[in-house]
Amino acid sequence: MMPRLRLVCKTTVLVLLTLGLGASTSARAQASGSVTGRYRKEGGELIIVEGDNETLVHYEAAFPQGASVGSCICPFVVKQKSGERWTLQAARPPDTWSLKLEPTRLVLEGRNPMCCGLGWPGSDRFERSAVRGPSTCQVKAARADFFASQKASTPSKAYVVAGDTVEVFVPGSEPRRVPARFKGARGTTAGLLERGQLDCSRQEATLQSLEGRWVELTRKGRGFVLFKPCSANTRSITVRPASGELEVELGQETTVAKVTGLRPGAAVGSYSLELTYASGTTETVGWEDLDVSRGLVSVKSPDLFSQGRVYVREAQKSAFPVEEERGCDEER
Repeated sequence: MMPRLRLVCKTTVLVLLTLGLGASTSARAQASGSVTGRYRKEGGELIIVEGDNETLVHYEAAFPQGASVGSCICPFVVKQKSGERWTLQAARPPDTWSLKLEPTRLVLEGRNPMCCGLGWPGSDRFERSAVRGPSTCQVKAARADFFASQKASTPSKAYVVAGDTVEVFVPGSEPRRVPARFKGARGTTAGLLERGQLDCSRQEATLQSLEGRWVELTRKGRGFVLFKPCSANTRSITVRPASGELEVELGQETTVAKVTGLRPGAAVGSYSLELTYASGTTETVGWEDLDVSRGLVSVKSPDLFSQGRVYVREAQKSAFPVEEERGCDEER
C-alpha cells in the first residue's frame, strides 16, 4: 500500500480571488506571525491559508460601478513573497497587484485591476485585529485531492482521506473548491478541496456566513429577473453580524429584527434563524442555499417571508436581467 502524500514537493504560492459557512473561532494576527484567517468587512473579505510549502489567498469585493455594483473575483500567482510585501501576478498580464502586511492591517493594491473591472478604487484594506479562524470539517469522500486552482483538471500530489479533519474557509461566493489545509504529522498542506467531499454539518452556525446584502429575485419562466417596481425599492435583506441584526427592505418600508437564535440545518448551507422584533414578537426563518455558484438562497417563514422568496448576493446580481414595472410613466 502506497503511503499518502501530505505535502506538495514543489513550493508554490497562490493567491485566489474569487462571502456559506462562518468562522468558528477567532484569533489575532500578529505582525511577525501567521496571517492565516478570514479578514472581513462590509463589501469585501480577504482569506489567507498558509501551509508549509504553499499559501492560498482569496479576495472578494463589491464596489460601486456607476448605477450598478461591480465585483472582484480574480486568481493571482505570487511572484515574490518577502517580508511585509507580496507581489501578485494576475492570470492576464500586465495586471500586477501587491499585498502589504502592515502591523495593524493588510493592504491589497492593483494598478490595472482587469479582473475587477472599471470603478475598482485601486486598493482595499483589512484590519488585522478583525481576523477570524477557519471552520473545521471532516472528509467524507474515500479520497479528496488538493487542487491548485478552481479550473485545474489535474490535482496535486497531496490528498486527504475519509475521517481526516481539515480547516476550511468557505468564501461568500461559495465556489465548488474551497481554500483548506490539513495539519498532519509530516506537516501542514494547503490547497483547494472539493466542497462536496467535506462534511461540515457539525460546524457551529454563525451569522458571518450570511453577512451582506441580498436582493430579491422574481421568477420568470424558467429563470429569474430583478424586478423594479414603479414607486418602491426592490426587496432586499441585509445581515449585520457585528450588531446581530437582520434588516429587511420591503419596498416602501424597512423592518429590523434581532437574530436571537441560529442553528445549522440538516443540509450543508441551511440554517434556522430566530428573529425577535421590536414589538417582542418572534419568528423562525428558514434559510437554504439553492445554487451556491450563483449566490442564490431560499428564505421562508410564516409571516415576513411567506410562501418563500429567492434572493441573490448583491455582488452577483448582475448575472440577472432587470425588468421594470410597466406603466411607470403614466403613474408619475
